[in-house]
Amino acid sequence: MNKYIKMFALAVIATVSLQSCDSFLDLKPSSSVDSANAINNVQSATAALVGTYDGLQYYYSYGRDFVVYGDVLTNNVKASPTNSNRFTSEAAWSWSVSTADFGYYWNQTYNTINRANNIINAKISGDQTAVNQIVGEAYALRALLHFDLVRMYAQDYNFTTDHSHLGVPYITKHDATGQPKRNTVNEVYTNILSDLGKAAELVTKMRQVAPYTLSPNAINGLYARVYLYMGNYAKAKEYAELVIPKYSLIPNDKYLASWGEEYTSESIFTLAHNLVDNQGTNALGYIYIEAGYGDLLVEPKFPALYAEGDVRKGWFVNGEAASKKDNIYVEGKYPGRGTPGLDNYSMLRVSEMYLIAAESAARLGDETTARKYLDAIRQRALPTAASTTATGQALIDAILLEKRKELAFEGHYFHDLKRLHLPIIAATTGTGALGQTIQPGDTRLAWPIPQREIDANPNIATQQNPGY
Repeated sequence: MNKYIKMFALAVIATVSLQSCDSFLDLKPSSSVDSANAINNVQSATAALVGTYDGLQYYYSYGRDFVVYGDVLTNNVKASPTNSNRFTSEAAWSWSVSTADFGYYWNQTYNTINRANNIINAKISGDQTAVNQIVGEAYALRALLHFDLVRMYAQDYNFTTDHSHLGVPYITKHDATGQPKRNTVNEVYTNILSDLGKAAELVTKMRQVAPYTLSPNAINGLYARVYLYMGNYAKAKEYAELVIPKYSLIPNDKYLASWGEEYTSESIFTLAHNLVDNQGTNALGYIYIEAGYGDLLVEPKFPALYAEGDVRKGWFVNGEAASKKDNIYVEGKYPGRGTPGLDNYSMLRVSEMYLIAAESAARLGDETTARKYLDAIRQRALPTAASTTATGQALIDAILLEKRKELAFEGHYFHDLKRLHLPIIAATTGTGALGQTIQPGDTRLAWPIPQREIDANPNIATQQNPGY
């Protein structure tokens, strides 16, 4: 495997990426640590864990790019005519093995996985409950990141009936000389569930008031999401329903303002940014707002999916500058906290759990339950909306539409279309030309293994995805 996966024993930046009065977040992660010697007690392991969470914050990861991919590959957005050359390949569905974004995302994600592995494989002394909590969170992070990788660099779980098509290497320890092959998708998901199982055994509490670290509820939320993508709707519903009672939906009159808060009553797991430690002009919100790059605009037909009076229409704002009047920006979802682009990102929020439970219940034939969860989201957004009466496929379609609307610009829509083998309409171009339609099975649905990985690892060189 190339040096970007092999070399990263443990390197974390000097500022803490999370913000809280909790002592865990007051620790400074080390700038460069030999994991074999340095991670040996609760304090050093905690600092290493801060560094692992910090890896999620980087803009090639959840700090921007991974979230953007879920929408820029679809007709939720269009590329601005004055785009600064960010995400243009993705919007046009035109790329190669050398496309830089794909290599950066691959490298950053495996780097963060190695941070988690250094904790998991360390010999840590100290209070065993504290050690278990730290190691359990590292297991959950390792599961999450492999889940994201396999969704991008492989076809969906049910692309083959036995899930035997190629996935990604599932890395469980640092090996400077290793040249691993790609695991099958079935093997990747088996390992994901195994890691989540270990996390569930070890993580016994939410360690702080703010939802900036993984808790038992967050692990159950990850289970729900993973099982949904596997098509195991009984398990997806079971785990989503474990989480739903623990959180409250934000009421209609507070919903828009909630996007400017650090976290809310819906927040299960949140990626935090503060004034000192944030992605600046590379932040997620900065790519969407007029005061930032504004490279990605709302596709003009998209707001029409929301009924008149739907509070979520407040996300969409026409440009104010004379040259921007015809552009629609996502100002309301990423308003910043006094600084353009300074937004916390909800990696898991309870609205998603409602919609997972709704879809799963509908597919299991429990339509009363499905309508209950669907209407909780619909009528929060528009209290005067009539209760749902749809059945069968119409009910499933209504749930999927509501999920598209509720979780828009949070990185979910592309993955839902892919897992369900539905056509994807690509983002419109800067000229306004209609995006092409990507059919299920298209080779581009599995991104190319980056060229630098192919060059460095002869085992994976023979496992490039079709079409590249």
